[in-house]
Amino acid sequence: MMENSNPACFKAYNLIKGKIIRNELDTRQRLNEISLAKEFGLSRTPVREALIMLEKEELITRYDQNRGFYVKQYSLQDVYDLYEYREIIETATAQALIANVTDQDIKRLNAVMDHVRKIIDQNRPADALVRAVDFHLLCIQICTGNSFIIKSMRNCFEKIILISWTCNSLDTCIRSAGEHEQIVTALKKRDLTLLMKAIHHHTRGARDRILDTLKINTQRLYFLP
Repeated sequence: MMENSNPACFKAYNLIKGKIIRNELDTRQRLNEISLAKEFGLSRTPVREALIMLEKEELITRYDQNRGFYVKQYSLQDVYDLYEYREIIETATAQALIANVTDQDIKRLNAVMDHVRKIIDQNRPADALVRAVDFHLLCIQICTGNSFIIKSMRNCFEKIILISWTCNSLDTCIRSAGEHEQIVTALKKRDLTLLMKAIHHHTRGARDRILDTLKINTQRLYFLP
């Protein structure tokens, strides 16, 4: 979206994406451009442009070109593919993360974890889910300044948030927070072997928790076959 310098389009893009990330839009309902434009105090054109940008990021889709936009629904294969991509990138950048991380960076990671714990204590698993993503994005930013990697990983985690909404619980958040602590422990020790082990454990654990939910409680989910 950054390549579009239209302020109205940029505003619409951020507002619509915020609604998607916070799970405020019904995945079964078409996104109404007129209603969104009225809600945001904008004309229909920038809203339309923003929806096209979000479609390119695969956060929304058109199942039929004549039926308009919908929040993206994900298949089981999408779940596997996203987590495989995430694990490949996070393990490939682990050595750079060890080499670049500073004590100040570790304090910043701990601050994110402290905030997530407070949210969990307030019984707000949905908010904890969104905030926890900042932990991983910060890790990526520490290990590389490559804008392509940072942008692609941000998009990956935004999709994972969408997938995780119907699989989220306090227990899931608590387990995820504990796995983040293992990653930080490895960073404090500058131990690459321990870090790789923690990344594998966390990534595959998160993936399997989602897939377990799909198998046990499929009526809550909106995944496509």
